[in-house]
Amino acid sequence: MGIMLVYDITNEKSFDNIRNWIRNIEEHASSDVERMVLGNKCDMNDKRQVSKERGEKLAIDYGIKFLETSAKSSINVEEAFLTLGRDIMTRLNRKMNDNNPSGGGGPVKITESGSKKSFFRCLLL
Repeated sequence: MGIMLVYDITNEKSFDNIRNWIRNIEEHASSDVERMVLGNKCDMNDKRQVSKERGEKLAIDYGIKFLETSAKSSINVEEAFLTLGRDIMTRLNRKMNDNNPSGGGGPVKITESGSKKSFFRCLLL
């Protein structure tokens, strides 16, 4: 499982809420959930209230990956999903290998579907 924590770089309050969301995840989610922090609206630099460095520091403090994105301009959106997906896959593969040292079950792989929409699916190989 994976969770993306998204704040608006033009809204200080949304950034401040990320720590509360992380606390909720730590209290209620599975301990092996992959997490990623995204600072959205990086296309609106002129209205920025949260520096990239602050977002990076927050992510480092919690050991979480960080990216700035723009859903409007499609900046780093696909990269964010692919990165989180890969991290989930790596964890699943590691867990499968740890639980089944004989090698049964095989690795898990993410593939893009044939449609034009950005849709990803997990396959057990």
